[in-house]
Amino acid sequence: AAAAALVRYPQLLSVSVEANLRPTADYLRSLGVDVGRVVRSHAITLDLSLEANLKPTVSFLQREGVEELGRVLSSQPSLLSLSTQSSLAPKCDFLRSLGMAPLGPLLTQYPAVLTLSLEANLRPTALALAEAGVLSPPDPTLRPRHLAASLERRIKPRLALCAALGVTPSLGAVTTASDVHFCKQVGLSPAEWAAWRGSNRVPAPLSIPWLPPTLDLNQLLFESGAAAASGATPAAAGAAP
Repeated sequence: AAAAALVRYPQLLSVSVEANLRPTADYLRSLGVDVGRVVRSHAITLDLSLEANLKPTVSFLQREGVEELGRVLSSQPSLLSLSTQSSLAPKCDFLRSLGMAPLGPLLTQYPAVLTLSLEANLRPTALALAEAGVLSPPDPTLRPRHLAASLERRIKPRLALCAALGVTPSLGAVTTASDVHFCKQVGLSPAEWAAWRGSNRVPAPLSIPWLPPTLDLNQLLFESGAAAASGATPAAAGAAP
């Protein structure tokens, strides 16, 4: 495990054993964290500052009511590398605004939700569920696993089918339910669902980080394709005659 960790994070070779690695490992063990598991999955944790990163994050999680920190941090060590102010706190505030309260027990049960991006995952997923009428915040039945479901691969295709059938699914049906249970709720067989999904794929939105956020790349490509079909340039295709 140590050799593999050094291959992935060679910068650990420059970290002092006595001043950094050993105190960090000892602190994690005092919380009940499986240090060997952390080394295998997220060895860079050992390079984090004990005073500036680890202890503030642990204190934050404790204030939020997260228990079983040994298990939580063994399974999700990347939490320790997230900023409490710019990452963890805004996510917790957002989850509470949706109706998740008390939040501590829910995070203890599914801490992975805090590793998801607020803007790229949590907020778009909640918005899609709300727009479909599946989620009405604040909703006390909402759980972290609902928001951790893949928006593009699971939620959107299921919502599209339900809209086509004219049925309103439950929150769990479009997020956490297996395909078998989802099909039972909407009245289709798994084979029918697979066939429908194969012929009605919901395209994932195109995203290039360095482009202006207001640029609709899908629309631009559509206009380019339409212009090519007509033999005009995109600008000319949109120009008045």
